[in-house]
Amino acid sequence: MKTIIFIIFLSAIGYVQSAFSQDTSKQALQMVITDYLNLKNALTKDNGDTVLTAANSLSAEFINVPLEIFSTDQKKIWLQYYDVLTKKASSIGSTNDISKQREQFKDLSSNFYDMLKEMEVNTIDLFYQYCPMADAYWISEKSKIANPYYGKKMLTCGSTKETLKANK
Repeated sequence: MKTIIFIIFLSAIGYVQSAFSQDTSKQALQMVITDYLNLKNALTKDNGDTVLTAANSLSAEFINVPLEIFSTDQKKIWLQYYDVLTKKASSIGSTNDISKQREQFKDLSSNFYDMLKEMEVNTIDLFYQYCPMADAYWISEKSKIANPYYGKKMLTCGSTKETLKANK
């Protein structure tokens, strides 16, 4: 009987640790998501210097995410995308040329979307949006289109292709 109780106790601890890891990874990645959204919003305003600052913040946030917070599966996914995400964010943060920043944002966005979709850590609904003129996607916190690829020139060009529902 003591053995059964002990096994149940160990199982409960494993469940609690798994749930804690899931919550911790969601919390840590919310800062990454927020910084990505700040970068996207800066691009809509056509200000290369603001974009540079937002990209450097995102790059630092990627680097600061501790691997220990992830489950084994999440860690594999994170490591699969980590290099390309940090490189793209760093590239955007190394120039204030808005056209170069937007070009790098295309790859950043498609990889960021793939990572988020696989990890299922967003705590708010996110919208995967597409601009046919730029042939590029981005992620938004709003369903209303605010195009980061053309900014003020064509701010409302695009459509929502998918909603990533919040994982609570």
